[in-house]
Amino acid sequence: MTTSSPIKTLGVVTFGPCGADDHQLFRVNPDIPLRQALEQVSALLFCAKKLALDAALEHDGERHAWASHYLCDMGKAVIDDLCLHDL
Repeated sequence: MTTSSPIKTLGVVTFGPCGADDHQLFRVNPDIPLRQALEQVSALLFCAKKLALDAALEHDGERHAWASHYLCDMGKAVIDDLCLHDL
């Protein structure tokens, strides 16, 4: 009988393109347990949702839109990293 190891982040997904060549500035850290990683994604998406609503409702909401965009990018990177597991 094989024992399955707990799912953790692999730490291979990068995000945060910058510069003319769109080099990725950030990377998901490896070995974060699944539950903790998903809790962080939930917090990121909660904030992104609130900021996106502010951006939609305010006349000068561009600053909120960009913040929401970056928070979504971070959350997506964590989910993508977790989805690389062979389940």
